[in-house]
Amino acid sequence: MAKFRMYPTCAQERQMLLHCAHARYVWNLAVEQHAHWHPGRKAAPGFAEQCRQLTEARRDNE
Repeated sequence: MAKFRMYPTCAQERQMLLHCAHARYVWNLAVEQHAHWHPGRKAAPGFAEQCRQLTEARRDNE
């Protein structure tokens, strides 16, 4: 099996790190929504609602 290595330029590395930071931020928001749920409180947003919220956030933020 061939091993492939990436050697990104400095600009590519910064872009990849920014992409990962954005993904981590969105993931943490979803985890936080579910962590704040407790009995008696309305359920945390499901998958479809989280997708809708993400689409809205993308529209509002470059």
